[in-house]
Amino acid sequence: MVALPGTMCSPAVFGPLGEALAGQVTVDPFSWLTMPGPWDIPAVADGLARHIGQRYGRPVLLCGHSTGGAIALQLAASRPAAVRGLVLADTGAHMRGHGDVDAILARIKADWGEELRAAVLDRSFHVPPSPQARTAFLEWAAPLSQQAVYDVLASQRDLDLTSQLAGITQPAVVVHGRHDRARDPDQGRELAAALPSAQFRLLETGHTPVYEDPGSVADAVLDVLSRASAR
Repeated sequence: MVALPGTMCSPAVFGPLGEALAGQVTVDPFSWLTMPGPWDIPAVADGLARHIGQRYGRPVLLCGHSTGGAIALQLAASRPAAVRGLVLADTGAHMRGHGDVDAILARIKADWGEELRAAVLDRSFHVPPSPQARTAFLEWAAPLSQQAVYDVLASQRDLDLTSQLAGITQPAVVVHGRHDRARDPDQGRELAAALPSAQFRLLETGHTPVYEDPGSVADAVLDVLSRASAR
């Protein structure tokens, strides 16, 4: 399973999920934000398709968190043969109602630095990670390209995949944290309702259930894998 983190989110956020799935599903975190540009969602999805083709040569499960979920949806819509199933965490087909995206974009332009990266990180968890994990996440994000972060978030803000969701027929589970401060759970319900083969699961987490409740997300992964295998 190729795992796609959110913007400014370290691929290490999938570590607990990898442990929960050990011996059953291999989790391959894909550091899309450190790839060469361009960094709009369709271009990143194209890069992901190349990664899947070169490394696996067959369709894979995708687990997309936040912006990573938008990338997963883009790939499933544009290159369905590359995607076996989807686990989508705290994401959506659009960013309407994502209350702080314009404020974040303005701060990226005017006030790029650790204070901003820490604010985005901290609002992403209902139960904060350990001080050691938090430091590691911030150290990973420190060398990120300011332009890359701005471009991908601006692209996601302007993207609306709603009209393409009916054509994404792969088995899917949408998981969403009840305490998400970035996206209301109703946005997760809306996404699941629009996907023909999706289920919705509400978890007692913040914006990052892949880290906060890896056991429940692992159950979702195994459910998608079972349904994909049956098909």
